[in-house]
Amino acid sequence: MKAIKVLVPLITAFMLFQGCAIVRPGEVGVDVHFGKVKPTVMKPGPHHFMGFIGRKIERFDTRIVNYSRELNFHTEEGIEVSSEITILYHIVPDSVIRIYQDFGAGYQETVIEDNLITILRQTGLDYKATQLITERNTIENTIKEKMNKVIGEYGFAMDLVMLKEVDLPQAVVETIEAQLNADETAKKTKIENEIKRNQLDFELEKQKKEKEMAIITERMQINFNIEKQKKEAERLLIEADAIKKQQAIINATLNDRLIKYKSLEITRDLVGSKNTKVIVTDGKSPVIVNDN
Repeated sequence: MKAIKVLVPLITAFMLFQGCAIVRPGEVGVDVHFGKVKPTVMKPGPHHFMGFIGRKIERFDTRIVNYSRELNFHTEEGIEVSSEITILYHIVPDSVIRIYQDFGAGYQETVIEDNLITILRQTGLDYKATQLITERNTIENTIKEKMNKVIGEYGFAMDLVMLKEVDLPQAVVETIEAQLNADETAKKTKIENEIKRNQLDFELEKQKKEKEMAIITERMQINFNIEKQKKEAERLLIEADAIKKQQAIINATLNDRLIKYKSLEITRDLVGSKNTKVIVTDGKSPVIVNDN
């Protein structure tokens, strides 16, 4: 019984100075003990610590926050425009201690909303009303860049900016529609002209190639004819030379036989002559000697 009386105060004292906190996924925590902020950011998971009394764990959501509201602003021409704007942003986890010390839990109104209103109205003055439709992506990116530059210094990051349902005066809407139609017509005309130019260039190039091919074909035909005539001339020369040689052989043969034939005729006539003759011959051609 005495032991129990001793243990109860000890357990009570231990519980007073021992504590545990759980930081859920998508959160980080700031450990505040008797108003003093611990320098270490509490990551997701269980955290054990000594000293439960006077301790407070401030949790901050680090997941992406979707924030929307309707805002009015003026364009470059001074036209008042109403638009719903949606942004996505998140806390940089390592900056949470600074955010807690500078802004506390009400950081969205102080840091996000006020800067968004200011930057949207400043940016709107740089664009014409028609550009809110034709260049909306550019305007959204401009706002995002400006927001990141400002809120990034405080530990926030801007992920997306969207302008929705831009409400313009009817006259401006009609002007935009007319401009879009004119732009569409101009683009269509430009494309059609480009197609025509391409077709014309194609036809000209085709004609040029056809002429070049015709010239090449003609030259090939001329070269072929020249080569053919050259071959024919060479053939005729060879044939003429062969005929010449053949004729020379024939002529030589005929001359020898003709001489022999004429010699025989002369010999025959001499034999039949009444004059006395001495005939000396080698059997090929006679040698005639007159005895008178």
